[in-house]
Amino acid sequence: MPSPDFRTLFLEALVKNVDNPKWKEGDFVGIKTVSNTKVGSVGQDFIEGLCSALSIQCNFPLRGDGTRKTQNSWDIEINGIKFELKTATEDVSGSFQFNHLRYHRPYDAVLCLGVTPNELYFGLWSKADVATGKAGSLVSMEKGANASYKLTKKSRDLFPIVEFEQRIKGFTV
Repeated sequence: MPSPDFRTLFLEALVKNVDNPKWKEGDFVGIKTVSNTKVGSVGQDFIEGLCSALSIQCNFPLRGDGTRKTQNSWDIEINGIKFELKTATEDVSGSFQFNHLRYHRPYDAVLCLGVTPNELYFGLWSKADVATGKAGSLVSMEKGANASYKLTKKSRDLFPIVEFEQRIKGFTV
């Protein structure tokens, strides 16, 4: 039996599963070329740069040697509030899936950054609002487990990024 043409089979599978056409063009389509594990880093670097540009105080968890911790119970501290920061791209139904929210970690609030091909949105919720469902319905990421959750939001449920300075200052004061 001849060996299958692996290259052709894989290319056919890629064509069948190509991303939605809305991600073909736009200012922020480059986020789709970043690995899933780096999407969060893009969001964190963006929020850090935005805070700096707006002269808003932000800090990060540090190791004993002064370098930034990449694995921690919170991601960024803005004006004294420790945030879990989640970044998501808009899916084909127009929703953002903010994954791996965890109740048991010691953070004060959640900051979600939603990326569309041309727009940026964000949401802010206290940990209490997340835990009590005021931020929205959470769905377990694992069947039968209660450690990691997903929060789904539409852009209409979030704020346009141009409101960041006003909203973050109102939230953290």
